[in-house]
Amino acid sequence: QHIRRLNMIRRAIPALQKGQYSTDNCSGSFAFKRRYTNASEGVDSFALVCINGGATFTNIPNGTYKDCVTGNVINVTGGTLSADCSGNGNARIYVLNGPGKIGENGTYLY
Repeated sequence: QHIRRLNMIRRAIPALQKGQYSTDNCSGSFAFKRRYTNASEGVDSFALVCINGGATFTNIPNGTYKDCVTGNVINVTGGTLSADCSGNGNARIYVLNGPGKIGENGTYLY
C-alpha cells in the first residue's frame, strides 16, 4: 500500500516525475525541491519534499502550497516554508497550487 500511494502521488505531480532536483535553500536531514516547466504544455510544477524530520525551504515562490500526504495548506508570502515530518518513512510533499491529499493514510505516510 505504501508503494502504491507513493506511485499515485508521483503520477499526479509532474515535478516529481521529470523535475530538476535541487537542495539549494533547503535545510533539513532529507529535504529537496523539484521543478518541471514546459511552456508548450502549459506546465509549471514545483514540489518541496521533506522526509523523516523537519525542513525549511527559503527563496521559494510565494503562493499556496498543499501537502499531497496530509492535505495541509500553507500560504507562503515571504518566500519561506517550514515543514514538520515525524515518523520513520513519513514524508511531506508540498506542491505549489497542488491538488492536496492524494490517497489514504497508511503505516508510513500519514
